[in-house]
Amino acid sequence: MTLALMVVVPYFTSRLLHPARRQPGTGPAPAGWSRMREFPHLLMATSMVAMVWPIGIPAQVWIALFAPIAVWFTVRAARSRDRLPHGSRAVATYFAVSTAAMVWMAAAHGVRAGGHHGGMPEATSWWSPVVSLALGGYLLLSAGWWASRGLRLTPRWQEPGGSEPPESRSGARADGICHAAMGMVMGLMLLAMV
Repeated sequence: MTLALMVVVPYFTSRLLHPARRQPGTGPAPAGWSRMREFPHLLMATSMVAMVWPIGIPAQVWIALFAPIAVWFTVRAARSRDRLPHGSRAVATYFAVSTAAMVWMAAAHGVRAGGHHGGMPEATSWWSPVVSLALGGYLLLSAGWWASRGLRLTPRWQEPGGSEPPESRSGARADGICHAAMGMVMGLMLLAMV
């Protein structure tokens, strides 16, 4: 898990420091907006590294960080009308669910002493493992979808007419692979808590 995240963190750091010049089909994107889009992904990737290893960050910190981001992605999903890859309702919903899963891991399962995730608390309700199983399964299935997009195993996802520049297409592939790695790691973390 750590090795997968070690690839993802530098990628999203680079995207944050050097924002995309344009959003597919929408013309130039302001640098601040591009950075705001990339920051949650970088935060999630670095936070997962901290959750895998015993760093000792309290659950309340994770909840305070990820609950507002989950709400933001939920609002984006509700308002979205654009096409793939990043403007679609399905993709925004995926980001909302994955961010909410971070909140779930912190709130429902807690962070053990020392910050390490894994195992259920002593007193849990019957539905807690069911929610973890559902979220973990969803994230693993979604990781397969992202991987197929990143590896071009599915039809092209660019705007009609091929108006995207080549660097945008390669960025879409890298995004797909990085989101697949993050979804896989988070899905496995959730399944390990069942």
